[in-house]
Parts: sequence; C-alpha cells; structure tokens
Amino acid sequence: MSLDTAIDGLRTTLATMPGLKRIYPDPPESINDFPSLIVYSKDGIMYYTASGGYSLHTLVADVFLSRQYLPEVVDAAKPWPDRAFSALKADQTLGGAVSHVVWDTTGGVGLRYQTLPMQYNQQLCFGVRFTVTVKVNES
Repeated sequence: MSLDTAIDGLRTTLATMPGLKRIYPDPPESINDFPSLIVYSKDGIMYYTASGGYSLHTLVADVFLSRQYLPEVVDAAKPWPDRAFSALKADQTLGGAVSHVVWDTTGGVGLRYQTLPMQYNQQLCFGVRFTVTVKVNES
C-alpha cells in the first residue's frame, strides 16, 4: 500500500456517489464538467516500527459544483456530505487500498467537510471539500 494507492482508492470509492459528472484521475488545467471530483494528498505522517510501521495520510477530495456562486449552487451542495459519508461507510478500506478510514472522534479525525467558494487555477468555483484520514499498515 502506498500514498498513490490510497489516493486512487479514495477516488474510486467516492466515484460511487450519485450525481458526479466527471472524476479526474489527475488535476486538469481547467474544470469544465460539473459536478466533478479531484482527490489529492494534504499531509501525513509515517511511523517505523519493528513490524514495519504504518502511515496516516490526510487526503482531500474536492467536489466542484459550479463556476458561479449562486443560491442554487449553495443549495445543491447540501446532499454531498451525506453522499460522501455513505460511500466511506460502505467501503472503509477503499477497495483494499488502505487499512481503514480513521474515524477517531476523540482526536478530531473523521470525515470533515466544508462548503465554500474554491479557486481552481484561474477559475472561481463553488463546491464541497472533504478531508479524510486513512491508515496504511507498512510491511
């Protein structure tokens, strides 16, 4: 398991959310299809132990809903947190790409989301940003 595999796993799991028009395997120059999904790494920490160690990766999934900041778009953002939560609950190993999604509420970890204007390259869009921490056991 690797960071690249974890990103691919999260992308594949979230691609099951209904309503997505485009899932980008890599960040594009511009976004033309809405809603669309881009997944990337935010940060992480890697631990070495006698058994091989493990990594905790914080991944970000951006769902871009529109280029405009309109009341309809704000309303359209409302179902996306539930869709992402359902997808992650249904596949907590992201298709075997990670050991598991970290749901530790005491440490402030879980599925976090923000609905907000998001700039992508030179485009101003509106969307939902998800942050999820995953654990990868190293061998």
